Amino acid sequence: MKKFFSILLVAILSGALLTACNGGNHAVNEDMNGQIISVKAGETLTVKLDGNPTTGYSWQLADANDAILKQAGDPDYKADSLLVGSGGTYTYHFTALTAGTAVLKFNYLRIWEKDVAPTRTFTITVEVK
Repeated sequence: MKKFFSILLVAILSGALLTACNGGNHAVNEDMNGQIISVKAGETLTVKLDGNPTTGYSWQLADANDAILKQAGDPDYKADSLLVGSGGTYTYHFTALTAGTAVLKFNYLRIWEKDVAPTRTFTITVEVK
């Protein structure tokens, strides 16, 4: 019985260590729309949004505070399958630079359609500690 508890303790501590060592990467998706999240300066925030560029729609970053959250590179798109017309996921990466609050807002739209409201929006407030 003592050996069982020792193994259980090692498993719990290993899981806690792996959770703590996630490299400071925080991931958010559309299910978190409108929420507030906290990150530490130096950590990475990954935003994943479902979309389908074959329809002409794409996610566009509409609002951000570059002094607090800096976009790291260009967004990436990965299709869910090899089928023509299939949807996929847009991925954006941001680095938290300094303490403060930044609002990230994305619009899902056709960039050539002027004076047309986006079909979807995604907004998240990021508090950098």
